[in-house]
Amino acid sequence: MLDSVINIQRKGIPYMIDEAIIDVLSKYGIFHPDIEFLRHSENRTYKVSDLVKGNSYLLRIHQPITGNLEGLQHTNNGLISELQLLEEIAIQTKLIVQQPIRNCYGDFITKIEHDGKNINCSLLTWVTGKDMKKEDVLVEEFVTKLGAMIAELHKFFREYYKCVSSNSRPNQGIERNDQMLLQIQRGVKMEIILPPDFRIVEETIQLINSRLKSIGKAEDSWGIIHGDLNMGNVIVTSGEEICFIDFGLFGYGYYLLDVSMGALMVPAEYRIQFLKGYYGFIDVPEDVFVVLEGFMLLAIFGYYAFHMENEAVHPWISERMPLLCAKHCLPFLSGERIFYNL
Repeated sequence: MLDSVINIQRKGIPYMIDEAIIDVLSKYGIFHPDIEFLRHSENRTYKVSDLVKGNSYLLRIHQPITGNLEGLQHTNNGLISELQLLEEIAIQTKLIVQQPIRNCYGDFITKIEHDGKNINCSLLTWVTGKDMKKEDVLVEEFVTKLGAMIAELHKFFREYYKCVSSNSRPNQGIERNDQMLLQIQRGVKMEIILPPDFRIVEETIQLINSRLKSIGKAEDSWGIIHGDLNMGNVIVTSGEEICFIDFGLFGYGYYLLDVSMGALMVPAEYRIQFLKGYYGFIDVPEDVFVVLEGFMLLAIFGYYAFHMENEAVHPWISERMPLLCAKHCLPFLSGERIFYNL
């Protein structure tokens, strides 16, 4: 008889009792798993290998490591919306995604009780590959393909957006920008951000918001987006295919936010090729660059805001914020082109 293999690093990491995880997996017909702890951030994640059938999966325990990471995406309706999205992408497109697995009751979500609380769990297929690395985006053809894949994802989103309730998913519009500013302001109180630098950030976000108000939320600019594109959320398969993962922050937002996040992953000298991949042509209108640059800054601000409660990152924030303001925010405010400098 095969035994289950528990390979969970416990040192310094909150963990679930082994029996709880084994019980969850049994609901998916996995009775002899190898379980490897991956990380604990917005979710607690594990790689699960079925020792009988030979398949691998991603198990997600939807319990954020800190309360400030909780959001609509962790609610029952929010999770079902995400899993339905992944299922439809797999059915309707040729994009590679981690497909959701339904449990023995036909449900996307399995609930368990731990420490007196009901916790949602979900299981996804495992995509074999590696996180996208800097060396990948040094290849012009790959960069063009990355832009084209984001365009393909947006093509699906434009057709699918009416199926997503705005009450179940995060909204990355002007209100989110204002909330992010409040989170960054906490850095002033914690004395890791200087008041003059915060005022520059504040002015920058105000300018970006004013431009977004003029754009509005027309169908060609606003809809469903991934919302968290970064190198850690792009898998490159053994066949050099691109797979977007971690749709935990997908929701309503500006398409150009995704495009800006893609551009930030690419070296400056290849960014025009990235845009060619996304748009299909190289003559991108000037007004698009202006908006893209604002979203690139917002993506960077978002990283700062996300880590504002993480003391380990505070020294880095203190060092980098003045440079960000001087080298990028001030030129942006004065109307200079920063697309190739960020």
